[in-house]
Amino acid sequence: MTFAPPPSNRPLVAVASSTGKTVDMHLGHVGEFRIYGRDQGMVGLLGTRPAPTPGGGNIRWEGVAEVLSDCAYLLVASVGPKPLEILAAQGLTVIEAEGFVLSLVRQLYGSADFAPQNHS
Repeated sequence: MTFAPPPSNRPLVAVASSTGKTVDMHLGHVGEFRIYGRDQGMVGLLGTRPAPTPGGGNIRWEGVAEVLSDCAYLLVASVGPKPLEILAAQGLTVIEAEGFVLSLVRQLYGSADFAPQNHS
């Protein structure tokens, strides 16, 4: 499956990574999201954003959707069905993937095929 580059109204990609090098975190364990985008033609890390506090059920996932409202994609190592449902309803495509963060993010912005399991 190939994904389109992020649209202008949601130009960023969020990543769940403990190290910044690989996509390696379950969405439920994320303390902060790494935010990637295109700056002067180059794709790279723009910053981080705190994740809502764990617990609280659906309120947490609605908070994640709000924090990432300008992101088209969220790359995670794994995710449960309820967060997928809530985030997809808010326009965020969650992609389970494994690999190097920059390689995966660049594929989303480029023309290369990117074929992880898609959950939205």
